[in-house]
Amino acid sequence: MDYRTTNISDVRPFLHGTFRAVLSTAGGDGAPHQVVVDYAVDGDGLLLNGRVDRRWVRNLRRDPRVSVLVHDPADVSHWVRATGAAELLREGDEGAVEDAMAMARRYGDDPGQFRGQHRVTWRLVPDQVLERSE
Repeated sequence: MDYRTTNISDVRPFLHGTFRAVLSTAGGDGAPHQVVVDYAVDGDGLLLNGRVDRRWVRNLRRDPRVSVLVHDPADVSHWVRATGAAELLREGDEGAVEDAMAMARRYGDDPGQFRGQHRVTWRLVPDQVLERSE
């Protein structure tokens, strides 16, 4: 096993795969809250998008620290973890809905399902990126 500290640029080809991510946030009681989310690579960061009523969104409003883990289901020994603080990028506007629709197209889902929703987009620029591979 090989672990290496890296950056988004070095793992961008892997992250452009259509893998989902496991997003970890801190709940109100400090306990970890994990959820599977879609994401998009955005320069040196990752975009995360969700409905405003999601628990992970509420958690980020209170505490922006986050960890995202992306693994390859065909090779579970290969994964990338990005940790840092997420910043609110867009909320409740067409931009946030467009972000959701772009992610849906990336994953082969119906982008129309997001029309009319109140959505938020967060951007994670990691403090640390760790890759594991064999």
